[in-house]
Amino acid sequence: MLALESWRRLFQFRLPSTRLLARALHATGLLVGLLISGAQADTSKDPRQFQLAAAFQLPQLPQVPGLPSLTGPSADWRQFDSFFTFVVKRFGDDVPANLKDPLGDAFLDSRYELTSAIAPGKGGNPVPELFINGWKRLSPIMNQALPALPQQTASLYSSFIGAADKLALTGGAGLNLTPDALKGMAKLIAPSSTADPLAYSTNVDSGLRGLLGFGAPLPIPGRRSGLDHRFMPEREFAAAISFWLGRSALAAEPAASNLNQMLPDPKDLQRYLTAVRSLLVELSDKIAIKSKLSDEHKPIYRQIVFTAAWQESCWRQWIKKGTPVASTTGDVGLMQVNRNTWRGVYDLKGLNGDIQYNGNAGGEILLNYLTKHAIRKNEDKQAGGNLARATYSAYNGGPSAVGRYRGVRQSPVWKKVDEAFWEKFKAVSAGNEMAVKSCYEK
Repeated sequence: MLALESWRRLFQFRLPSTRLLARALHATGLLVGLLISGAQADTSKDPRQFQLAAAFQLPQLPQVPGLPSLTGPSADWRQFDSFFTFVVKRFGDDVPANLKDPLGDAFLDSRYELTSAIAPGKGGNPVPELFINGWKRLSPIMNQALPALPQQTASLYSSFIGAADKLALTGGAGLNLTPDALKGMAKLIAPSSTADPLAYSTNVDSGLRGLLGFGAPLPIPGRRSGLDHRFMPEREFAAAISFWLGRSALAAEPAASNLNQMLPDPKDLQRYLTAVRSLLVELSDKIAIKSKLSDEHKPIYRQIVFTAAWQESCWRQWIKKGTPVASTTGDVGLMQVNRNTWRGVYDLKGLNGDIQYNGNAGGEILLNYLTKHAIRKNEDKQAGGNLARATYSAYNGGPSAVGRYRGVRQSPVWKKVDEAFWEKFKAVSAGNEMAVKSCYEK
């Protein structure tokens, strides 16, 4: 093992700055010391020598003997998802404002990928590939942010970047990310944190919602009154209260709570679909007002909500009483909001058990993709472009899929999905959203 001074002399005539090299190697050694939380260095040797040797061998970390944190059982996908969420949230507290949206997009694209990677029938350990692809998305944003961060904060992230780069170079089957390795990585950017970065929780996370631009959590079903005035201007709320007390129309159209007890029975299908239409109108109007969506885009937003609910579930929350419409990959309810992709952003019981909560969740997501992606990226100005189609492509495939519908090399599967949405949207935009009834015709 080379001592630090011997290492410096070895490269003295080959590199222009031996001091810079020594500092870089020493910093990388410290990273590995944190990563290898379970390894014990020989106290009879200079700690800097141990760190330097580890740094020198870092690309072969999984094969280095004596490093149990890198050779033990692999972390599972839930632990990785928790780790990645921890890192993104921690970075989100420090990242400059102009990089928050790209950071949120990188996070969501990684969540969409995770949802696909753990689908039934996939098999294998998805964590190495999820780490490598997630780091490809996150790395450019972290590197771009470094110059704007305070020196001490930037040093922490530089350490993390160095370690993540080295691990990513291992790649493929040679990369074994253990729970200890992930915890060591998290410790690099949050050395004083006492939180477990691998703790998997399905609770709504206000910090994560804030980072993604969704604001305060949606009211959880059963913890609010029948009318939620947070979405309404004061005048509209007063009018709604008056209407509620009058109860003049309750007999004609079921309230959202009653819709949770209804199925699209062929004998009463028109009444059911009319009630769902009213629900979608109400929630799309409230979300548009809350987000200050321009009057120009309010009509298309409502049409997108109508069409997405048709495409995803045929305007259904339930396939039978107590059993929501659900896919094998975790999409659930009226808007088929995915439980893994949107973990921490929405309440899972609400998504499963309340049509209004599920509708509001899907409406928020659609609004986010319409305003932050389709409109901002001028999708309607592209050749063959369309705001509605771009919004739905992102809803279905993640932020990076916003232009998928017009892709020349689009896969047949996604092409079929996007074209099915487009056919439905044309009917809706012509004022015929009740054509959703065709789902129930034999």
